[in-house]
Amino acid sequence: MSEHFIFHGIDNKVGVTMVALSVAESVAERLPEKRVLFLALNGRESMDYVREGAESIDALKSRLESRLLGEDELIAHCLRLKNLSVLGGIANEEEERYYMPEASAFLLDVAGRAFDIIVTDSGSRLDNGLAFGALSYDANRFLVLTQQETALARWEKRKGLYERLGVMPKAYILNNYIEKDIYPADYVARRFAEDGRRFYCVRFVQGGRQAEIERKSLWAGAADGFTGDIAALAGALTGGDAGEFAPRKRRRPWKSFI
Repeated sequence: MSEHFIFHGIDNKVGVTMVALSVAESVAERLPEKRVLFLALNGRESMDYVREGAESIDALKSRLESRLLGEDELIAHCLRLKNLSVLGGIANEEEERYYMPEASAFLLDVAGRAFDIIVTDSGSRLDNGLAFGALSYDANRFLVLTQQETALARWEKRKGLYERLGVMPKAYILNNYIEKDIYPADYVARRFAEDGRRFYCVRFVQGGRQAEIERKSLWAGAADGFTGDIAALAGALTGGDAGEFAPRKRRRPWKSFI
């Protein structure tokens, strides 16, 4: 059984794509014998940090709807970067509403047979079919936040909705983390009434705009601090503390959601 890790943001400015892609790159580098897949299932193409230009999911839409997509076809459609494969999201964002949660479930079923480790960027919207289907697939969910009051307050406001939908995160990532901020990690954990061990911090580094210009992740750019934090997170997912994030039997609650 493949391992599947999903990254979801509390809003669209917390850096979900950068964190998820960097984790996928780190995992692939750490485990060169494993077949790793990065998926963008969030209503956007999300290839801003992939210079090679991966294919989008658009060309697979009919194959997903008809349930005819096979493992070899999926592998061939992905961009291959050594043992890391990349599949971009929806290139034509005007058609995002035509993708249902079932498409994500089927795609992840196929990917689970073709790859050993799957890292999914599910964006920040629960009303996107692909994103909600991915979030509902299993329990290895990571919620990406920042130390900004707006982000923390938004999670407090929306937590009940995530609970009702059965898509609560397994752990939290404080991205762009600043140690001397007025809201350190231990404060955030107390505020959310959560165990501090469920929080991972990814330090703020300069270079985000340069990464966009050069179309590469901060991991590929070897940003100080960031790479160490991402490597620690990747290690927790795939070894050491990985038992806490072992795959769970997936649920499909979206019939009452749509």
